[in-house]
Amino acid sequence: MRTYKQIVELFETAANEHVAVKSFATGPLSYLDSNNQNIRYPFIFLRPITSVGLLDNTHSLTFELYSLDVPKVSDENALTVMSNTELYLYDMGAYIRRGPEQQTLDFSMSNINPVNEAFQDRVYGWVANVTVIEQAVYNYCNFPTGSV
Repeated sequence: MRTYKQIVELFETAANEHVAVKSFATGPLSYLDSNNQNIRYPFIFLRPITSVGLLDNTHSLTFELYSLDVPKVSDENALTVMSNTELYLYDMGAYIRRGPEQQTLDFSMSNINPVNEAFQDRVYGWVANVTVIEQAVYNYCNFPTGSV
């Protein structure tokens, strides 16, 4: 069973390997404010939300996955940004579902919602609820025992 860190790193790898995406981060919503960090756009952001955890031999973690960009000067560019950032969400899903881990992980995406002029950057894009799912069991063999 993968750790939370390993799953986040998988999203980070997908974002880093994507030709259009310029930066990736994870954490609370306050991290989306570019005044708090150096964000380069297009930007993929992963925010953990309530998850099932380990249930019925399935481990699942759920996130909000943001795909954001800042349009150029004209209003027409906002439409292009919305179109591109939607595709970046699906690209992240394709990497998780059909990429190097395709035999061991499943991925679902639901409820994509537009993000328009949010935060302090005049960003546009989308946020989706995504769940990463893998087979897992409670494994007593891995239970740490003894003195540390």
